[in-house]
Amino acid sequence: MSKTISLSGLGAITPEKNGKGVSFEFWADDPDGQVVEPMRASGTAQLMRSGSFFFVPGKPRMRANSTLLRKAAHGRLSATKDEAYQLTLKIFKREGLDVKATLMREAMELINNVRF
Repeated sequence: MSKTISLSGLGAITPEKNGKGVSFEFWADDPDGQVVEPMRASGTAQLMRSGSFFFVPGKPRMRANSTLLRKAAHGRLSATKDEAYQLTLKIFKREGLDVKATLMREAMELINNVRF
């Protein structure tokens, strides 16, 4: 169970030069208090018009869990850490290809030219 800790201090909001965001800094009144464990996290920050600030850490970034077995023009065949095979194909509409034929051809090439 987590415990909420209240801190007092000074916060500063600095708008970014491009006008698309802000940076936020906080200086505690008692910097030697060692009230919280240091942390670094990505997440969602919400700054309200009143100056209230909320931050919710996001989920940890998932690292690649696969090993490339064979590459194709539009995708890849991989072996995953959970002992599965994964076929990924991606064709952009702007390429003007026959999607069905391209997917079938590349999938068959990957399947037929890899050693399982």
